[in-house]
Amino acid sequence: MEEMKRRNIEVSAYKRPRIENAKVEKLVPGGDGLIRHEGKVVFIPSVLPDEIVDVEITEQKRSFSRGICTSIHTPSVDRIAPRCPYYNVCGGCNLQHLDYPKQLEYKRGFVQELFYKFAGIDLDDDFEFIPSKPFAYRNRVQIHCDGHTIGFKGRSSDAVIAIDHCPILVDSLNQFLKEAELLEYNHRLNLFGLDDRVYPADTKEDITLDILEKSVSFRSDMFFQSNLFLLPELIEFALADLKGQKAMDLYCGTGLFSVFLKERFSEITAIEINPDVEEYYCKNMEGSSFDFYGLSLENWLKRGFHKNRGSMDLIVVDPPRIGLSKSVQDFLCEKPVPRLVYISCDPATQARDTARLLSSGYMIESIKGFDFYPQTNHMETVIRFIR
Repeated sequence: MEEMKRRNIEVSAYKRPRIENAKVEKLVPGGDGLIRHEGKVVFIPSVLPDEIVDVEITEQKRSFSRGICTSIHTPSVDRIAPRCPYYNVCGGCNLQHLDYPKQLEYKRGFVQELFYKFAGIDLDDDFEFIPSKPFAYRNRVQIHCDGHTIGFKGRSSDAVIAIDHCPILVDSLNQFLKEAELLEYNHRLNLFGLDDRVYPADTKEDITLDILEKSVSFRSDMFFQSNLFLLPELIEFALADLKGQKAMDLYCGTGLFSVFLKERFSEITAIEINPDVEEYYCKNMEGSSFDFYGLSLENWLKRGFHKNRGSMDLIVVDPPRIGLSKSVQDFLCEKPVPRLVYISCDPATQARDTARLLSSGYMIESIKGFDFYPQTNHMETVIRFIR
């Protein structure tokens, strides 16, 4: 037991090993730089390929270590000065030191790397990655208060960093940060911001958005995409030219995708783990034929509701970051459909699931990446499958 404890330990700040003049080999999908030292991989945030850096080791595990950069001797030509004064202190962004066009290049490469690693397929070099506004794009945020400070959690820390302006937030959210007074001790507040006002989750207010000439309603405490500027392009690509008799919208939320399917399909089956969204799903789908189930997809399958659904022409899946569970993968593979659209916020789990789908007879018709989270390593990817 004592030996196992030694394999994964944080290194005291007083005893941190130091590595001098190390060359950064590449960026990995998490956004960190990779160096090798004494046969071991070390991951370092806020560095770029080909830079010569000094490093302090902060954590050692059996197969790799983590560290921080203490000095850059040879900076990359792609390095820029971060716009945010809190960068490297705040735990939000991790790519602001990289010029935005280069961020897109690296993210495209991350997706290609992950799909080769987990699905064994080579995405074309012209695989398209759609850019966003690089700043002032984010409509949804979580702020923290520890009784003394209002802001965001620190990098690799639970400490609250005082922040009165964040360059990736829309103006209304920044105005809220600027004017916010101290909240109750240890409070956490989720906010959704539009041009004219902010909707705290606690107030459970109704919000209605117009997206591609469709109205979509939800409540301020319910999940909704955080980059409204790029959302229309994702919807247009994901659902272009799709029509038929029966469709399924799995992990449907309040019906963002269903709203665009209801005029193209005669019947829609919708499943969402949060039963509270049913009121809003019904409002968004008024006048159309649908069945809504307010339970987890795994429980829906376990209870056998899928057995009386008949054949489907289309299934849309938009799972959480963990991807598709085994039972959901089994359902999609054992009940083939002509068209399957998979929207993902984690290309690693999507690539893993893609390997299973391809083995059951699906083929990739097209794939695109969408930079929903500039200045960070996060992104959205959409795959259109055919049988």
